[in-house]
Amino acid sequence: MVNNLSYMSKSEKLAFLVRESGKKRNYKSMALSVLKHLLLLMVAVAMVLPFLWMISTSLKTNYNVFAVPPQWIPNPVVVENYPQVFDMIPMIRYFFNTLLTAAGKIVGEVGVSALVAYGFSRYSFKGKKFLFIFLLATIMFPGEATLVPSYIFWSFLGGINTYAPLIIPSLGGQAVFVFFLVQYFNTIPKDFSEAAYMCGASSFKIFWKIYLPMSMPALITISIWSFMGSWNDLLAPLLYVSGNRDLFTLQIGLAMFQGTFEVKWPLLMAATTLSLLPVIILFFSLQKYFVQSNKGDGIK
Repeated sequence: MVNNLSYMSKSEKLAFLVRESGKKRNYKSMALSVLKHLLLLMVAVAMVLPFLWMISTSLKTNYNVFAVPPQWIPNPVVVENYPQVFDMIPMIRYFFNTLLTAAGKIVGEVGVSALVAYGFSRYSFKGKKFLFIFLLATIMFPGEATLVPSYIFWSFLGGINTYAPLIIPSLGGQAVFVFFLVQYFNTIPKDFSEAAYMCGASSFKIFWKIYLPMSMPALITISIWSFMGSWNDLLAPLLYVSGNRDLFTLQIGLAMFQGTFEVKWPLLMAATTLSLLPVIILFFSLQKYFVQSNKGDGIK
């Protein structure tokens, strides 16, 4: 091929070299694409396998859970594990208890965080930068460090064995949500709010009619985060409502399957599968908003 170049004109040689260079780039791009998709496939399999194993275990007998070699397809299939869960714990009651606390936290965390973020984004005031940095600094403060003082505080107020310690602190918002929304609000052109203000709209009306509707993807995203955090929380309910079985959440109910000397793995996995269904349904039903918000963050 190199010898043939000597018989070509300069223009032909240039065209030939450009074609060869393009082929090399295409091969390199294809190889990188294959490697990238293989890596993503490996990560996806690693994430899905535990979930599939959980479902498989929920359909096994207690004896077959640790069978060697492992049984991905249960033999026999014990479907009765699922109705037995409802016989052992009041699953439906715990479901609605968890839903109540999650809904309360979403209203508090999302609503208050949106108001605070609106103030930081729209207004300029003395000490604004210091307050914002101080707010972000609270993210690094571990929540476990406040467990004992919080318990003493709520015990003094008589809030133990109530949902007050689980819901009322959410009225202070979440620093992470505030930071997220401030970045989102900053991308909204101020022309909208200035035009509304010229037409006589109040600050709250501008927030309610302009900022919230235009930030719906971001609001839905932090709502999902808040819901999942509350739905999967074990420590706070265990600390504050463990003295009243009627107030137990799903996570405390799942812990009841772990005895002192024995863990009923099939029943535990069946109950866990049932408790995950609302989260999975919520995530996939609102996935387009979640993805839209993350795409917007990438553009910003």
